[in-house]
Amino acid sequence: MAHSSVTDNTRLVLDTSVNEVPEALQVPTKAVSPGFQLLLSLANTAIWLSILPIGQILLPMQIAALNTASRFSNLAIATSVGVLAALFTNPIAGALSDRTTSRLGRRRPWLIVGTVFSAIALALMANASNFLTLVIWWAIFHVAANALLAALSAVIPDQVPVRQRATVSAFVSLSLPLGAVIGALLVTKVLKATVLSYYTFGIVLVIVMLIFVLVLRDKPLPKGAAPRFHLGTFLAAFWVNPVKYPDFGWAWLTRFLVYLSYFIALGYLLYFLQDAVHYQKAAQGVTTFQIILTGTLLIASVLSGMLSDKFGRRKVFVMGASLVIALSFLILAFWQTWTGVQLAAAVLGIGFGAYLGVDIALITQVLPSANARGKDLGVINIANSAPQVLGPALSAPIVVHLGGYPVLYLLTALVTLAGSVLVRQIRSVP
Repeated sequence: MAHSSVTDNTRLVLDTSVNEVPEALQVPTKAVSPGFQLLLSLANTAIWLSILPIGQILLPMQIAALNTASRFSNLAIATSVGVLAALFTNPIAGALSDRTTSRLGRRRPWLIVGTVFSAIALALMANASNFLTLVIWWAIFHVAANALLAALSAVIPDQVPVRQRATVSAFVSLSLPLGAVIGALLVTKVLKATVLSYYTFGIVLVIVMLIFVLVLRDKPLPKGAAPRFHLGTFLAAFWVNPVKYPDFGWAWLTRFLVYLSYFIALGYLLYFLQDAVHYQKAAQGVTTFQIILTGTLLIASVLSGMLSDKFGRRKVFVMGASLVIALSFLILAFWQTWTGVQLAAAVLGIGFGAYLGVDIALITQVLPSANARGKDLGVINIANSAPQVLGPALSAPIVVHLGGYPVLYLLTALVTLAGSVLVRQIRSVP
């Protein structure tokens, strides 16, 4: 096992020069084709196409229809259950896929099972007749979908050589905003029906994942290469010692800080538009904000990924992107007008897009072990998921008791700046 302070090139030599290392655990050197990159991006988009529009539109609509009086508290419960299911499932599924010795490969069985159960859960959510069953199937869907996401996340370090990772990561990172926008348009403009929307998302997911599974060359792990299962050892492995693997620890912390600032800042965007900007059509304003953000994010993500691969550098792009994100929050703190909000959305899209395009590639280069890529990426994903719960919880007391929206956005800018500065502590990646 290579120490995290060893350069990626050295790890490459260590992994490929030892005959005993199974092919599934070797660092990939063969370039992946544009077609494979497209399918990997589509597979990720198909998942987010289900998760985001359901959580943002369909689930709130169903909850309100079941019990209008309790819709706010019930939505909070359902959202928390979904996030917690994702928080625990992702690293566990990733760790189990690392140990899978099926003839189909390590990741493919989890892609198949995750797809099947996701589609079933979507169909059952579509026909849920009460709040309890709706939340239960929502939780099961998150378990299945995050098993899928865990396996897909590991495909990048499994299949993509280091020289292509930022470009591929950039295209994969587009799946989240594209899933959100396309899904919202399908639900509100095309399908216009809850049950039909659920069925459509399930069918799209099955078709896209079937194609991807057939194309994926998932090398099997020999049975002797998988360590014997012991529950205590399995659970202990989720703690990645930041002293022993400092680069992994710094990568986790910096990602956590950037995502925390993002969710603190945007958790109460609707209320900010109403209370501080006095924008009359606040809900429409949130949609406009997301459209502007997504437009600039798409461009910045692809451009930063390509440039990062071209120059072979990661940290400078991640640090620069974090600084741009901080600038967008400063705009919201000091220019609380509709024009300022639109400018902030564009700047945030540039910064967050550039960040997404390179940070995933950086993370794949600091993973402690080739035989635990899925588990380690699952641990990294906690840095994405936890802020979704912590962000809104921290926003409320700041706005109500600690100075209002200017203080909120100043603090988020400072948190992002901290994330930018601490990236310098990562030593093994240029």
